Parts: sequence; structure tokens; C-alpha cells
Amino acid sequence: MLSRRQRQRGMSYYGSAERLRSAVTRAIISKRLTVGVIGGSISAGSGAEDAPPWVNRLETYLKESLGRIAGVNVTVNNGAVPGTTSAYMLACVNMHVPKDVDIVVVEYSVNDDSRAFPPVDNPVRRPYERLLRKLLALPNAPAVILLHAYAWFRSEDGFEPGTYYSNAERDLNELTAYYGLPSLSVRGCCYEAMLQGIPGFQVHTTRESNMHKHKGLAFYYDAIHPDGYTGHRVMSELVITLLQRGIADILHTPVSESEEADIHNPLPPPMIRGNYESLSDRCFVGDGFRTKAVIGKPQNWDWVNESSNLRPKWGYVSTQPGSVLRISVNSTASSGAADHPVLVQLAYLRSYAHMGKAAVKCESGCNCDESVLNGYQQAHTSLLNLHAIYVSQSEHCIISIKVLEETDVPDGEHKVKLAAVIVSEEAGQ
Repeated sequence: MLSRRQRQRGMSYYGSAERLRSAVTRAIISKRLTVGVIGGSISAGSGAEDAPPWVNRLETYLKESLGRIAGVNVTVNNGAVPGTTSAYMLACVNMHVPKDVDIVVVEYSVNDDSRAFPPVDNPVRRPYERLLRKLLALPNAPAVILLHAYAWFRSEDGFEPGTYYSNAERDLNELTAYYGLPSLSVRGCCYEAMLQGIPGFQVHTTRESNMHKHKGLAFYYDAIHPDGYTGHRVMSELVITLLQRGIADILHTPVSESEEADIHNPLPPPMIRGNYESLSDRCFVGDGFRTKAVIGKPQNWDWVNESSNLRPKWGYVSTQPGSVLRISVNSTASSGAADHPVLVQLAYLRSYAHMGKAAVKCESGCNCDESVLNGYQQAHTSLLNLHAIYVSQSEHCIISIKVLEETDVPDGEHKVKLAAVIVSEEAGQ
């Protein structure tokens, strides 16, 4: 679907690519390749209603090329979670990426806040860098690839539809250059074709507005997600183009001993000062949240899956003010002083309708400042966010979440949804 010019423009940064070259070489020799994908709903397949999503297209290509031709056993593990940001994946990455992964594709440019402030050194970009560092430190020294999706119709945060710089890509490219990571850009490859209204890249409408009429013409299925016939295909072609270049590289110049040694050298200090990755994250999500973190069966809270597709969105939901859910966690740190505060994060749903507020406090066994999480936002997205509290160390820290009567949502409702609890040590705290 992409022309040569578009493929080249979509490869916004290639770098020295020694990790990619090493991963491909290792795959050909060992006859095995494990690829991981993390991101939000785009990488989870949303928008690909009647055509393969980009991850499936990539898997098919790898199995037909490296698999069939070179005899490589290819495994693609899609760990993308709809409605999440890089902050969630930072804490729970071990649940979504195999430890023996060789290549990881990271896609958060749309989900992560585009206007995080102050620039770069802020609560949105800091977790993203720590996530990259965790991936780079995995045993196989995997190649980490940044794949930047683009949401043409994004209008929140003061952006007009079609604003070129309306996602987090510009900030994340600083990390691309600092760590030397290959970077791929939907905006870079296709913005010009979108402006010109070329079939397959059209943005004057979405596919869902007329499934038959706009098939193969509209780039987007809806306001956020690319269509399976077009946008998802483009994303797969960008990744495939990068892999093809890596293969061509090693055929022309094999990986040297010095390159291989460089791959296993210690990482440089964080680009954002003091932003070292945690060594002891604990993440309770899905059934683990229900059975290992939540105490008993909380009254007026329902354990529900609010997903309309194959990727579940489980969580406890309450709409009744006064309802209390209690969580028990071990907040002891693996290193550092005993009085060192530990970061506990509650994953909760933020959306533009129905959402209410909840009071969060340490009820017993530990201490923390009381706080309020607010599930309402004006932006027309529904994403899991992380509510952070610093708690004293305790083997049995009981935290309560109580639905409040107060609400900011115009419809006056009180819905609170909790999906996970994450216990970690925030570096430098």
C-alpha cells in the first residue's frame, strides 16, 4: 500500500540498529524469534473490524518469510491493553512481555498525553522512559522499536483535527535519539497523502460512517483507530520495512564482535535526571486483582467485563455513593530505608460520561495522605489512569476506596471503576 517514498519517510529514525541486527542474526542461527507488542487499543486491534489488525499482518509476514523460508519458529505476543497508557505498562510489563523477547514494538503516542508539562520531565514522560529502560534491560537485550500512531481527528487539548503535532511523538523522539532506538511514524509516512485525499488515506470521513462505501478509502475506522483495510495495513508495512532493512543490513555487513559487546553494555544514565527504573514492581490486574488484592466480596461493587470485543476490560464497578472497596497489599520495599515511602497506584477508568469520584485512604497497617480520584474528564476518550499515593511500608497495608456523593459529571452519576493495583518503588523518592 505504501510507496517507497512513504516507507522511507515513515522510518523517522533508524540509528545504529545494533540490537535489531543482533536479533535478526540470532533468529536465523537459533531458528527462533519472539516478538512482543505493547500499546493501547490500536495495537490491540481496535478498528480492524473486517480485515486483519497490524499485529496479525506482521505475524503473517514473519511466519511466511523467516518462518517458511529460513525455518525460524516465530512467536508474536500481543500484550497491548486497550485504554491504557505507558504508566500502566511500566508497572505491569512483566505480565505482557515475555522475558526472552527478541524484538519489542512500543505504541503509546496516541494514548499518552500530548501536552504533558513541564516539557519531558513530567509524570507522563517519566514512566515512558522507565518502561523503555526495563525493556532494554531484558535478558536478550531486545531491539526496542517505537511505532508512532497518529489520530487525525483528535480535537481535545485545543487541537484542530489534522494538527500535525497533536500527539506525543515529538517528545518521545527525544528518547529515540538518546537511546538509539528505531522509530516509525504514521504521521511521517502518510500525512501528505491524507491532506491530498488519496484513496486509502482519506480523512474527510471515517469507515464506520458507511462501512461499504468507505471500504478501502478511509484511513480511519473511527475518530481514533485506523481501519483494518488501510491504517492497520500501513502500520504493519512500516514495521515490516524496518525489519527488511535490518535483514539487508546483516546480509551486507554481519554483526561484529564489538557490536555484540556494545549491546550488553550497561544502559546510559536516564535522559530525565534520576529517572531510574524500579527493580521490584508488583502488579495485580484482571483476576489477580479480584482474588489477590481485593478483600472479600465488596457490597454494591460488581466484577464486570465492559469490553465489546475479544480483549477483556475487567474491573470492579460501583454506582452507589457510600460503597466501599478495600484492597490489601504488601508495601514493603525490597531495598532502601524502612521509612522510604512506597508508591501505590490504583488503575481507574476516566471517561466523559457517568463517572464519579472516590475517596482513597489508608485504613490500617500503613499511613498515607487521603486523596480523591475523579473518573470524569471532558476529553471524549475512555482510558485507564493511575491514581498515585505514597504509603508507609507494611506487609499488610489496607487501602479503602469509597464512592462519593460529590460528582463533576454533568449527568450527575457516580460510576467508579477499579481495574488494578500496582505497588512499586518510585526511584529517587
